[in-house]
Amino acid sequence: MDYEIQYARLVTTEKLPDRFLNTQLKANANLAKTQMGEIFSMTEILTQWFTTAQIGQTIINTFANSYYQGGSTSDLINFEDSLKKVNETLAQITQNGETDWIGNINAILGVIVENKMHIAQTGRANAYVFRDGKMENLTEDLAQGGEPHPLKTFTNITSGELKSKDKILIANPELYNQIDAENLRQIITMNNPNEAVMYLAKILKKKRVNTVNALLIQLLTTEELAKQPVSIDNSTIYLDKPLESVWAGAQRAWQGMIFPIIKAFSKETKKASDKSLEFTKNYLKTLHEKKQTNQIVQKKDLFEKEFIENKPEDNLLKDEEIKYSPELEVHYYQEQQKEKDNRLNSYSANASKYLSAFVSFVIKTGQDKKLRPYFLIVVALVILTTIGFTIKNRYSGSKVDLNEAQQTLRSAEDSSSQAKTASANKDNEKAKQLCATAITQASPITNVAVVGGNAQKVVSDCYGLIDTLSATTRLSDISPILSIDQSISGSFVVGSKAYLISDGDIYSALISGGKPVKVSSIPKNNGDFQFGAVYGTDILIYTSSQKVYNFDTTNSKTTLSAPSSGNWESTNAGTVYNGNFYLLDSVIGQIYKHAFVSSVAQSGTAYLTTKSVDIKGSKSIAIDGSVYVLQDNGDVLMLQRGKAVDFSLKDTPSPYSRIEKPVKIYTDSDASSLYILDNGQKRILEYDKNGNYIHQYALPNTLGDLTDFSVSVKAKKIWVSAGKSLYEIGI
Repeated sequence: MDYEIQYARLVTTEKLPDRFLNTQLKANANLAKTQMGEIFSMTEILTQWFTTAQIGQTIINTFANSYYQGGSTSDLINFEDSLKKVNETLAQITQNGETDWIGNINAILGVIVENKMHIAQTGRANAYVFRDGKMENLTEDLAQGGEPHPLKTFTNITSGELKSKDKILIANPELYNQIDAENLRQIITMNNPNEAVMYLAKILKKKRVNTVNALLIQLLTTEELAKQPVSIDNSTIYLDKPLESVWAGAQRAWQGMIFPIIKAFSKETKKASDKSLEFTKNYLKTLHEKKQTNQIVQKKDLFEKEFIENKPEDNLLKDEEIKYSPELEVHYYQEQQKEKDNRLNSYSANASKYLSAFVSFVIKTGQDKKLRPYFLIVVALVILTTIGFTIKNRYSGSKVDLNEAQQTLRSAEDSSSQAKTASANKDNEKAKQLCATAITQASPITNVAVVGGNAQKVVSDCYGLIDTLSATTRLSDISPILSIDQSISGSFVVGSKAYLISDGDIYSALISGGKPVKVSSIPKNNGDFQFGAVYGTDILIYTSSQKVYNFDTTNSKTTLSAPSSGNWESTNAGTVYNGNFYLLDSVIGQIYKHAFVSSVAQSGTAYLTTKSVDIKGSKSIAIDGSVYVLQDNGDVLMLQRGKAVDFSLKDTPSPYSRIEKPVKIYTDSDASSLYILDNGQKRILEYDKNGNYIHQYALPNTLGDLTDFSVSVKAKKIWVSAGKSLYEIGI
């Protein structure tokens, strides 16, 4: 029997000043890892947020990465191994001096695979199961005794099987302090996860409590899930945001309060409006009669009687004579125009008269104490009716949008279904193209009410199928391991530390977690950072003023470096190989080699020996004995002894077979692969050294620009900088 889960999270958008608090549920985006289930976590560290945020995030990231990288066919063994890795990481953090978190952590880590669940707990966090109207504590016997120790943070595990319709609640202790067990039992038993968490949020907001995180999970069979209303979807509810939008509140106010008021007053206002209308008619009639009475009656003279009132007779001018008489034609036109002008003047006079009468009526009615209540009711009715029609028109417009969204969703679902059929028939290229079509169709409607959940499922399913067919690891929920306040221009990993360069400032932090601190800077008057390269324990930093600075990671000192003779060339990329510093000049199309003798750079020598090699406009360079030049169109040129050899990148998977915005290429003598950073598709591609495609790591499109990356084959890690953060990827 197949199972699915529904869930709702209760969290905050803003960081809390006195603690780190985070709750997550995630599944691996790689379709091949689907059978490993979904992991969940709730982590609370009761010390100041800025000192513990990296520790909390490290726990979550280490747990997720280690579990999904597990090689055992046993879910429990993979779970135990991931906990062991988390404990080892925490021990290492402690050795680096971060000890405030010890004894101040409440956390639960768990995994659900089909209907099996494994949970590990530390501190005072609790998990409950709700079954058949009853509430049972799952973690009561897991509480640890004795002195806390980093290596024993997550050691006690409970495992068991869930039944369909079981609900699991995990939360930090504050939830149970604010809402008693019986209320929790009733709220959760009688509602779906989204409704139950909404109820909890209302109670907590009324108490002005925002230090709560909770996750409510419900297990359902696929058949039962299909019977659920379309409107029920996984959701996240924020304690520090309004529980409903302004528009939703306006609609609720209209339907629950304004419309009933209008309906209740309709009978009374009808009488008042009829009376007002009759009064207006009588008033206008009286004004008209008064005006008729005051008009002077003029007698008609003989000319008027003869030529204007009498009808034309047959003995006057014939039609033929009129037709050929220019003077009469002009006179006839002028008379018509005068008649038109007279009518227009008459209309204007009447309109002005009625408008004046209406204004007088309004003023008189407003001043009359007896009529004033009726007048105010009519005004209120007009205003409320206007609001009602506005809301109705808005709602009608949203229905039109919803109908369009539903049609778009059906098209996307058809494309997705056809893609799965093509994949089953081994037509992988067609399957990938259909998936790309479905993603293009469904992505714009993922935030539309009612259809958004299904649209997101189409996008997720299609990305999953593309990933399977194209050997892609999709890191949809990746979290940064380090962040600073400014955009990162360059990032480097030396030993156990990461070094981030931003606006000439150099920041350092442990890869395992911690807050980056500024350790050095480049003098502001010698140009902006362009690129850097690791040279032993040093980082060579090239600036836009053709200066090179040597940053020593052992003492955090930055010194200006110059060749023994001459100057540094104008370049846009560089790398270090075998003790030599290679610089790529993509303007004139040359590579320069600077040897180091007794740590002093020598003057540069040209590497290319023939003009037939064109590397103008190139982006990056990497060397493992052969030289690989990444060109601006995404192609890679391979050079040996200054000459091009037969080489090309092959089989980059469709539908994204073009490297849109190449940033950097990496390899070395220890690596068996080439790695390319593509900012256009937010990914890192891996090829063997014959140019054959192997794998790619897809990052979320929401990340900022990818600016730099480092690879450690020995550690099996990639570190990539995007925006203001550094991210870690397992390979």
